[in-house]
Order: sequence, then structure tokens, then C-alpha cells
Amino acid sequence: MAPSSPRDPPRPPGAHVAPPVVYVEPKWGYKHVVRDLAEEATLDEAELNALGANGWELVAVLAHGSTAHFYFKRQKD
Repeated sequence: MAPSSPRDPPRPPGAHVAPPVVYVEPKWGYKHVVRDLAEEATLDEAELNALGANGWELVAVLAHGSTAHFYFKRQKD
């Protein structure tokens, strides 16, 4: 146990004081990428890695006919 300073109130032996926790609700940004698979390829590894390097996280892929929808999110500052 760390020694107390004269300003600290006395604590019982073995008492633990946790620092306060402040929860901040994150704010999200979203990106929607659409690919017509009849005319172009799906997102490749290099494109996904480039998006990831910019903070985008792939959260869903939806196929609709020959179209693929890619949904990304990242936390705003």
C-alpha cells in the first residue's frame, strides 16, 4: 500500500480506490461501396487493405442480383 499524504483521508487496510471511468459515446462515419459484378470485380485484398489503413472496418456485405454492397464504418475524431 502506498503511503498516505496528510491530505488523504484514512483508508482501511486492503481498501482499493479505483479511478473514475467516464464513458464517451463514439461517433461513427459510414462508407457504402457498390460494385456491379457483371461489369467489374469485387473489392480485392489491396483495396480492402487500403480502406483498412484509412480506418475503415468492413461490417457487412449484401449481394443483390449482380450487385454487391460493401458497408464500412470508422470512428470519427
